Amino acid sequence: MAQQSKGRFRRFLSTTPGKVVIIVLAFLVVFATNAYVSVVVAIPAILLFGLAVPIWAGLKRPRFIALLGLVVVLAVAPVVTVVFTQEILTPVSAANSSNALSASNGQPVMKNATVHPFSGTTSTNFTWTVTIYPQNHPAGNTTPYSLYLYISSCPGATGNNSPYCTQPYTLIVLHQSLNSNATSPYPATFQEKIGSDGVWEWQMGIYTKNSTTGVPFYQLLVGDPTYNGIEGPVIGGFGTIYGDLLPSVYFQDILFLAAPFYFVLLVYMLFKNRERRRNEAQQRAPTLVPQEEGAGGSAPPRTGSPLPSSQKPPGPSAGPPGATGAGAERNCPKCNAVVYAGEETCWKCGATLPPSQSKSTIGA
Repeated sequence: MAQQSKGRFRRFLSTTPGKVVIIVLAFLVVFATNAYVSVVVAIPAILLFGLAVPIWAGLKRPRFIALLGLVVVLAVAPVVTVVFTQEILTPVSAANSSNALSASNGQPVMKNATVHPFSGTTSTNFTWTVTIYPQNHPAGNTTPYSLYLYISSCPGATGNNSPYCTQPYTLIVLHQSLNSNATSPYPATFQEKIGSDGVWEWQMGIYTKNSTTGVPFYQLLVGDPTYNGIEGPVIGGFGTIYGDLLPSVYFQDILFLAAPFYFVLLVYMLFKNRERRRNEAQQRAPTLVPQEEGAGGSAPPRTGSPLPSSQKPPGPSAGPPGATGAGAERNCPKCNAVVYAGEETCWKCGATLPPSQSKSTIGA
């Protein structure tokens, strides 16, 4: 009963509604892994649900598999971009400087650095605020005396030669002097308008001075682990950010999803073509039969009396072309490929095969 249910399910997947189910399932799995895990994890997802499952279901026709992969890649990128755009428009948490003893007394010198509002337009006057804790300066240093704000289109950039971005990129540097005699926490504020749309990043740096050598000590806020930048502000609405992201998401999906998928599909097609040529060669091979005596034969004439019929070696049992039976092979009615007896689908085009004659005879 379980085997019969499994066969019924596979037959359903080979129908038009079943093909739609496979395409939707592949899309959902690839979308979920790409949007909420990573595009690298989406690679085995598209290979499993876009290639292995259709082949298992009997949909072995390369044209259908290639079309399935194309539909998934083209449909996933726009939906994934919606998720990415919403994530970008979500404000990030406040940032602090390091609390390591080399940069503080165990508590950050800069706390709760934020930008407000997080998103806006080219006419928005953005405000950056941070609270300075002068008493938290590292041992052997004076209280902070200078604060810098860096706003850039390059993540984490504090100068014009960041290794993470091609030059030139936009960099805005704001500066203010601090009260070097302060002993209690106090806020510091910057304001700036940014005249172009896009996703910007910022960073703050603060100076103290070594009390013995007079050498300045400089430290930044703790930003993201890759670029040490802090996201914001985002200038432009949802549509603007979506339009900026979509080409890069398509490029990423083509590189990481489409390329591996079609490479594996090509390898699969090469193996199937090799198997098909081998089977066709076996079908074309002549059947070996004992050579008969005659003037044109190359075998030497036999001597003695012929063997009794009971001692003659058995001849080949191959029937005439087109013969049917339990062990006979037949041709696919759609593409004329040779298929083995008992096969329910064509290995070449994936078409459903009619029941063999032997099955009809048994059923009768």
